[in-house]
Amino acid sequence: MTTSTNINIIAKNTMGSLERILRLLRHRGFNVTFFQANRCELEDGLNITVQVNTERESSNIFCQLNKLTDVVEVNMNYQQKLRSCLGDG
Repeated sequence: MTTSTNINIIAKNTMGSLERILRLLRHRGFNVTFFQANRCELEDGLNITVQVNTERESSNIFCQLNKLTDVVEVNMNYQQKLRSCLGDG
């Protein structure tokens, strides 16, 4: 089954910070279905909202995102388990 997860990230707006976040998600096998980045109250900060689908365990991505030097805060909301159209469950 596929799990849909919303990830809210507050990060520093430095050169390459968005690419590092997206690269981490892609390399870990997450399918990004929604991405939005806006400036936030933090000086030179970004408020990033990402929705991902994956069949992998998504709790590990929380620690990996927090290890990125540009990331200030990460919040995750696990939504629902989605059935595959291939009949996996």
